[in-house]
Order: sequence, then C-alpha cells, then structure tokens
Amino acid sequence: MSYKPHSKCRICGNTELKPVFDLGVQALANDFVKDGEPRQGHYPLKVLFCERCTLSQLSVVVDPNVLYLNYKYVTSTSQTMKEHFARLLDEFAREACGDRIVEIGSNDGAFLREAQTKGWKVLGIDPACNLETSGVETILSFFDCETSKQARTHIGQPAVILARHCVAHMDNLMEFCWALEELAGQETLIAIEIPYMRDTLNRVEFDQIYHEHLNFISLHSLEHLLKGTPFHIHRVIHYALHGGSVLIMLRRNESRRGPTVSEYVREDKTTLEDWRSFSIKARQKIADMKVVVLARQGTVCGFGASAKASVWIQACGFVESELRYVTDNSPYKPGCLIPGSDIPVAPQSRLTEVGVPDYAVLFAWNFRDEVLTSQKLWRDLGGRFIIPTAAGVEII
Repeated sequence: MSYKPHSKCRICGNTELKPVFDLGVQALANDFVKDGEPRQGHYPLKVLFCERCTLSQLSVVVDPNVLYLNYKYVTSTSQTMKEHFARLLDEFAREACGDRIVEIGSNDGAFLREAQTKGWKVLGIDPACNLETSGVETILSFFDCETSKQARTHIGQPAVILARHCVAHMDNLMEFCWALEELAGQETLIAIEIPYMRDTLNRVEFDQIYHEHLNFISLHSLEHLLKGTPFHIHRVIHYALHGGSVLIMLRRNESRRGPTVSEYVREDKTTLEDWRSFSIKARQKIADMKVVVLARQGTVCGFGASAKASVWIQACGFVESELRYVTDNSPYKPGCLIPGSDIPVAPQSRLTEVGVPDYAVLFAWNFRDEVLTSQKLWRDLGGRFIIPTAAGVEII
C-alpha cells in the first residue's frame, strides 16, 4: 500500500483528533499523465484537527517517493512571483549576516536563480529528479540531518535557510527542526513561508487541501512545535500571495537579535468552530460552481492546470463534455489529463485559436489580476472568466 493512516498530532502527540473536512477519495493533484499511461491511484482526502495545539493535518500520508520523485509542479515564473522573490531578497538583505542561501524544496531553482542575479551564493535541496535546475547547484534529496551535513560541505554556513511552502509537505516536523539545528549557525536566518491559516479559512480556500499538504500550520501551532527547540519566532510578514501567506523568520534563541512581537501570532489561532464553518461554506462553493458551469450556454474550459484545478474538478465531478480542457503554460502538462478526470490539458494559446471558448474557470485565481491583464485579447473576443471567490463564484 502506498499510503498509511495518520491519526496522531505531529506536534503535540494528541490522539483525539477531530475530523473537520472531507473531500472523499481523490487522485493525486499533480499526477498529470497522458491517456493510457499508468496513474498513481486515489487516496482519502480528509482533514483532522488538534484542539490541543491547533495543528490541522491529513488523515493519511502518501508515500513521498510516489509524490515527488517525478514531480510535475514547477515554480511559477509569473510577474507576480518575480515581484515576490524581489521582496523576499530585499528582506533577507536587511536581516541576514552573509551572502549564502540554502533553499529547502527548491523545485526547479527559480527563486535561487533570481538570488544569484543579486549576488547571493546559492544551494538547493529538492527530491524531484526530473526537474531542470539549470545553473543552480542542487542536492537531490529530501531534507533531513544527512542532507544538512551535505549542504554545509557544499556551501558552508548559510546566512539564510529558506523553506517556501514545503513545510506543509513534511511528515516528521521534529526531524525538520533537528535538520535545521544541524544546518543553521548562531545568526542564520530561517525563513519559512506557509499559507496564513486565518486567510485560508476565512476565504474558504479548500483547493489548498490536497495530498502533498500534510499539515495546515497556524502560527499558534508553530509556537508549540518550537518549544524545546533552539529556535523562536523572530518576525512575521503577511503577503497577499497565493490567497494569503506569511513569511515566518526564525532565529536561534542565543541570537543577538531578539524576538519581535507580531499580531499575526496572536490572531492565527484556529478553532474547531472555524473549521466547521469552513466546511459548510466549502460545500456551498462547490455546489455553486457546478451550477454556474453547467448553466453556461457555450463552451467552457479552465485556465491554469494547477493542483487547485485538480481539487476543484474532482470535487465538482466535471467531465470533458462539461469542461472541455484546461489551459496551462507549463512545459510538462499540455497533452496530459487533469488527475482523476478525462479532461485534457492544452497550451495556453488554445484560448485564442480556432473555436475560441466562451468561458474559462480561473483555477489560477491566486494570479487573478495578472491573468485578467494578460488575457485581454481573449476577453476582447468575448471570453469571460468564472472565478472562485471568498463569497462564492463570480463571472467577469
């Protein structure tokens, strides 16, 4: 079996976890394969909540070798992401003591290539063997104490250790802390970027829930995790990126730079009632999307073959006759099928080619403003976007 049940809190060990949201059984959100190629299977997709430390986690763990060794997700090269990378590098230049960055979960090296242009010495750590990391030295491995030792050999003591949206993927959070302890020097800045749980719940972003995301970490639960470790929360910065994210800066307890009080730590304490409200609203959003798409007169496609698209399409049960295709500019996905469906992925240029679609569901809603601007030609041809929002579904 390529997955295992997990019913014990990864942070505090509580075994009385409460089921709070269930998307049934779904295919892996990034299992994009061509018709006739083998798929990686379907797995339960249920969230459990710990009332003791407020960590939320999936009820199963899929074998990480199944998830990551042939990975189809690549870091976005959109203008939105380029601007975000520039903001991060500005923050690191102010906070860091040195010029060396190690990125955990570096993917194809997009952030590190940007860092190199600013004069940083860089090293990536990532298990995906299939991604092109041109120009970026990368240790092909999961992050653990052994790879921490390898990283120190490769690059020396880093000024910054960055983990962008990958801590959610980790089954053993204490091992993550031990590996950080192995790699970080006394003044190393550790920067962890995660979804801001207050935003995820308030905006009903249920499409952030898929099998790679084992953990949904609030700042309150992160404080629980750091107890007994050599680290503390130094600063928290809130960004609008990906529907609401926070960059959490950690430092060693003996660092000369003390902790900074943040209102986000106080505010981001998830409750059981928050999840129950989220579950009701998510079910309504799914129902609303089905009604809106099926009621359209004309051709409907999707925009952005992301993991979010996989979750939405499987939750709604869409088939090709209802959603003709989903466009994407990734080099890996066109010609494949959306996981768990018969809906093909097409190049983004398909929007303005023969048979222009009337509507496109904007699964890449986190890049809404940039997409609306970049797709002006299709919109001028009469195309309209169907966009998931915090309140439901919008057509523009």
